[in-house]
Amino acid sequence: MEKFNERANALASEYWRLKHLASKEEDEERLEEIERLLEKGIGGKLREKLEREARLLRQAREERSNAMRNLEIVRNELLELTAEFAPNLDLAEGSFFPYDSEPLSEDFFRAITDILFGKPEKSIELKEASFSKEGIKVKVDASPLSILDHVITILQETAKKKLGLPNKMDESWRKLAQKEYAFVALNVLVNAEQALPFEEVKRISHENDNEFKELVKDAYYDRKLRDALSFLAGDGWEYKLVTSKGGKYEATSFGEWLWKLCNSEMKRTLNKTNGKTNGEERTGILQERMSMQKIIKFFRK
Repeated sequence: MEKFNERANALASEYWRLKHLASKEEDEERLEEIERLLEKGIGGKLREKLEREARLLRQAREERSNAMRNLEIVRNELLELTAEFAPNLDLAEGSFFPYDSEPLSEDFFRAITDILFGKPEKSIELKEASFSKEGIKVKVDASPLSILDHVITILQETAKKKLGLPNKMDESWRKLAQKEYAFVALNVLVNAEQALPFEEVKRISHENDNEFKELVKDAYYDRKLRDALSFLAGDGWEYKLVTSKGGKYEATSFGEWLWKLCNSEMKRTLNKTNGKTNGEERTGILQERMSMQKIIKFFRK
């Protein structure tokens, strides 16, 4: 996309300008006090002073209101641009892709991470690669072009999800919901932030899910957990959520972002309804075979 970097940087600068304006708190109580005095007909130099102050306070209120409306527009424009994330890059220098025009700014990465996760970051750090104002750095021993394609896809699909467009994140989440124990296993691996052998996944799962585990035999629970890990690391995914190597399992960057986005969305849904929800109607992803009571308990951890 021509001028992608320049467009992204301009939107990011506007995003932070508007966010600063929208965060300003005008003194409504002070304005009300002044307006009551003016309505009572107070005069003299005090009136002149209060009228000037009231105009400034009304102006600030209007600016904040406009900034809040425009901030939502710019937020969506940034997401739409990221949904087609295609930075202008120079030729690769080994496993590093520098920009071939204006670099993507730190403000851009802070803006998009603020929008996606509610926490601005100066760069985007994935297991396979990092995005920063310097460029894109591949961090694994694999084809740089293949990794570049993969990590760009993660950004694009995440932005599409935030926009409510069809996306691979929601497709994967619906598939994940087919096996309730897969939720338990993926939760353990995402929180661990490292590769774990089955025995360690089992130990942590038993601790986290102790109340439910007491209702079933250990052998049954462990077999279901092992099946879930095989399911997560299997070849049936367009974008794998978990990798398996040397007897250890590790969440992929796609799996981590999927969990962070969709799990937080599920929690918000349950909180809004105080846990009183029909899983199929509210989320469109939970199968009848899943215990709603267990899911509510699990997502509130």
